[in-house]
Amino acid sequence: MKIKNFFLDLFFPKKCLGCGKSDTYLCTDCFNKIEINPIAEHPDNIGLNKLISATNYTNPLMRELIKSFKYHFVQELSEPLSQLLIKTLKTFDTSLKVFNFVIIPIPLHEHRLRYRGFNQAELLAKQVANHFNLLIKTNILKRIVPTGPQANIKNINKRKNNIENVFSTMSGAVEGKNILLIDDVATTGATLIEAAKVLKSNGAREIWALVVAKG
Repeated sequence: MKIKNFFLDLFFPKKCLGCGKSDTYLCTDCFNKIEINPIAEHPDNIGLNKLISATNYTNPLMRELIKSFKYHFVQELSEPLSQLLIKTLKTFDTSLKVFNFVIIPIPLHEHRLRYRGFNQAELLAKQVANHFNLLIKTNILKRIVPTGPQANIKNINKRKNNIENVFSTMSGAVEGKNILLIDDVATTGATLIEAAKVLKSNGAREIWALVVAKG
């Protein structure tokens, strides 16, 4: 990570991705201009009960923020991006506490985790869990098959095939529990649906998913 941070500072100097202001990747003014547009969808499948997105991925600034977070290793962006999730979830705060949701971040395969140095979904999930005082579990859901990035696959059916059977969960770990899955982006929702399917087949009850952006 020290080497990555060195090259990050060298080739990707710290400036606001919205307005170019120095010493920050997202200034307060640009953050405040990001409109929260909470959308709750009910996917037509047996696993995922609700998919909540804070913003739309068609927003050019959101695309740049998420790309920098994931692929330029700018971990600092986990703070403002998680704040977008927190703002969105406040609408559902009562439901989350009443039904004792357990937060599970979408995992990376160990190969990609070593390459990136961090799991972006886990960074977001930890801040959301801390804010709402919810339990977070990072070892229940595992990605057991390495796959190429979903973003590189344009065909919907190929996305589904790429992610099929890549997750596993600990026997009995989610039985009777309500789960809040967290990830950064959902396009078709294939990754979240596949994860939910595995969790539901192992006894989970209600499964919601929360993402920064969709589309």
